[in-house]
Amino acid sequence: MIDYFEWSNEYKNTANNIADVIDRLKSEKRGKSNFSKKELDVKIAKYKIYYNECIHISNLLLGRYYGE
Repeated sequence: MIDYFEWSNEYKNTANNIADVIDRLKSEKRGKSNFSKKELDVKIAKYKIYYNECIHISNLLLGRYYGE
């Protein structure tokens, strides 16, 4: 049987891990050169996209679990 609730939690946990990476990258930006900051900004932007996708999928799966 498909367990949408467990899948939703897995995606939510992945999103939390990605949020930790984003926070780590933001803290790395302090004291870096402008070029390095721009590179980190690009990485942060990509991770934010991944984070938003994980949250979106998690919410969809949770909606299926509750029959929405």
